[in-house]
Amino acid sequence: MEKLKVNLHVTEKCNYQCRYCFAHFGNKKDLSLSAWQKIVDNISSSGLVDAINFAGGEPLLYSDFVPFFLLCHNRGFALSIISNGSLLQNKNLFPPSLFAMLDTLGISIDSFSADTLRSLGCCTRSGKILGQQDFQEILRLALSVNPNLKIKINTVVSSVNANEMFPAFVHELALARWKFLKIKPFSGYGKNNGSLLVSEEQFDSFCRRNMPKTGIGVAERDMKNSYIIIDNQGNLLDSSSLSYSVVGNLLEESFEDILNRFSFDKEEYGQRYGKKKEI
Repeated sequence: MEKLKVNLHVTEKCNYQCRYCFAHFGNKKDLSLSAWQKIVDNISSSGLVDAINFAGGEPLLYSDFVPFFLLCHNRGFALSIISNGSLLQNKNLFPPSLFAMLDTLGISIDSFSADTLRSLGCCTRSGKILGQQDFQEILRLALSVNPNLKIKINTVVSSVNANEMFPAFVHELALARWKFLKIKPFSGYGKNNGSLLVSEEQFDSFCRRNMPKTGIGVAERDMKNSYIIIDNQGNLLDSSSLSYSVVGNLLEESFEDILNRFSFDKEEYGQRYGKKKEI
């Protein structure tokens, strides 16, 4: 089997309140940088992983994000990030030089309609959204630093945006991947996104309208145990039910031992990532 990509959900902190979000683990206090170093060393020593994706919450809000990013880069991992994009032009939180060390920049974009985004909670508390101009400015900045950077969009299909059509300019972008994600049901820690769920027919209809003709679009209906989640306490999580269960903690056990107990869907993982391990 190809080497793996792990998704480090380094923080639950987020400046958005996306109503569909499934990244709620019940841990408000993040790990220290030294603890994350032990986890990365654990992952590295397994020899099973060659790529790390930073996720959250909004990963840029992890207090030691920059030194942690550099630590993972220095360990030789291929790096990617999935962000809501709103902080990527903040040079204190994400110095532009880091774009040169990224393999893939992923941005979550569920719509370019301000009304839709605010209805979904994809905005700051003051209602600021990531608009078309903001998005294009981020891409210009990122590609000016790293012309080889792969750009990926994640779009969660929910009952709020299910009938929408993305504007033409998105289809003209040189994207490496555009993922259409059927909203994952989640219930736990006082959160429940049941009112936003869509049927297979609604999801298929959205994909038919918006799927790029270039072949870079991917429709994902299920992420059960085909997505290696490590939460902000270092727990590898089982995502096969509506809420998470802990398989093991990487501060206490080896990554390989924990992975051996994980009900890992290798076939689905292979279809998700392929040889290039696109995030």
